[in-house]
Amino acid sequence: MIYTFLFGIDAVFRISKFLLFHTVGYFLTYLLSILGWIFLRKNKSLLKTCLGFVFLPALPLFNTLYSFGSELRRFHIENFFKFGGIYFAVLLVSLTVILLMTKNKKLNKGGIQFVFIVLSGLMISIHSCIELIPNFENFRNWEFFYLSIILIVFYYLTVVKVRFYYDNVKKSKVLNLVLGILFWSYMILYDFTCFALAAGSV
Repeated sequence: MIYTFLFGIDAVFRISKFLLFHTVGYFLTYLLSILGWIFLRKNKSLLKTCLGFVFLPALPLFNTLYSFGSELRRFHIENFFKFGGIYFAVLLVSLTVILLMTKNKKLNKGGIQFVFIVLSGLMISIHSCIELIPNFENFRNWEFFYLSIILIVFYYLTVVKVRFYYDNVKKSKVLNLVLGILFWSYMILYDFTCFALAAGSV
């Protein structure tokens, strides 16, 4: 984690409480997102699957709210309705379709699992929406918006694996390989982008 290492050192030596808080929060949520990925690799345990979905978007959601939380009240409310409506409509329709297609499958407490899938989807939608809106509010943030697309693809492929191929070892193995590539590409690019933007502003 390039960002955590270098800016953590900088925060300690400059005794910057704000930078130190962000660095510590970034580091902890980075680890939480990795833990979420580990839990979701094998969906044998209901508890681990549920926690995995909640932990997965911890890093991007924290970083997004920390970076733009204080600016949100200045953003045009029509952008929240427009882009937020699109994200939540897509989430609602897609998860409804998945729920209907898997309602007759013999999932272990599938209803409880689906609650956490919805919660994770909401967290990712909020993050992705906030990452998009600043680009129309004189904040150039396209790098993170493109990364959020990778996160959305990863999320839906994970839901497909958990809900459709939970008992198919061969297809789960292939999906795990694809998901692993997507996840680590996302995490490495996200960390490098955070570092590059922070270093550029020094």
